[in-house]
Parts: sequence; structure tokens; C-alpha cells
Amino acid sequence: MLCLLAGCPGKLSDKQEFLDYAAAHPSSGGDSALGEAGANSPPAGTAGTAGTAGTSACGDVVERIFVPTCGGKGCHSATAPQQGLDLVSPDVASRVVGVSAKVCGAILADPQNPQASLLYQKLLTLPKCGAQMPLARPPLGANDVACVLTWIGAQ
Repeated sequence: MLCLLAGCPGKLSDKQEFLDYAAAHPSSGGDSALGEAGANSPPAGTAGTAGTAGTSACGDVVERIFVPTCGGKGCHSATAPQQGLDLVSPDVASRVVGVSAKVCGAILADPQNPQASLLYQKLLTLPKCGAQMPLARPPLGANDVACVLTWIGAQ
């Protein structure tokens, strides 16, 4: 699970928290899919841009992770998004960076403190508020969780 820590560089204010999470969740998927096509595998050779896509190792986080994982029917799609949170329409960052969540009393994406961001917290096994996302689907692998954290910090 930990092999993409170097492959998904970014600002981590608490690197140990990530290492602890990855060590505690060895079976959460992600690493086994490396090099294979799928929602948990970073596309080889893709380059992202901070603010829209993420990092080159993570690819376009919005298109690769948010759209297929969070944007399903009844979830965070453009039509009837849960909690008013659309994670699939263009310019996701403008709707989440520095924006207070409707629940949990947290910022959706806080680049100054990515680990406190609700988007990141909800991907953890035991989020500080509510249930782990995605609901009724397998949790994201540690690699993709790290990429979301990196994407938040790059905004």
C-alpha cells in the first residue's frame, strides 16, 4: 500500500498520519491494481496540473477518482448531488476549496491543512464525522486516498 507515497508527492503536514493509515489498511486496494486499468490505478504517463488535476503520478484526480467513485447515481453527481456536493462537473476546486461543508463543521478542502479537510476525512476508515465514503462500495485504496490528499494540498 505504501509504495506510491513517493509516487504521489505533495504537501503532507503530517506524513506519519499517512504512513500509519497506509500501514493499518493493507487490504484496502489500490496497489494491486497498479499498471492495470481501473478506478484505483493511476494512468501511466499522465501529467496533471496543480489546481485541476493533481500530480503526474496521481493523474487527473477529479477524472480518475472523483468522477467514477463519487459521481454515481444518488451520490455527488451534477444532478441531485448529496449534501449539494457536485464532484463531477468542471472546476470542482471552485466548489470545495475553502468551502464549509453543510455538515460536520469542516472545510471541504483546506490546502493549508489537507488532513483536516472533510473530503479527505470521509475517505478514512473511521472519519471524524459520518460514514466512510464511498457508501456501499469498496473503500479507496491507500494510493488513491494519498492522491486525494495531495490534490487538496495542491489547490
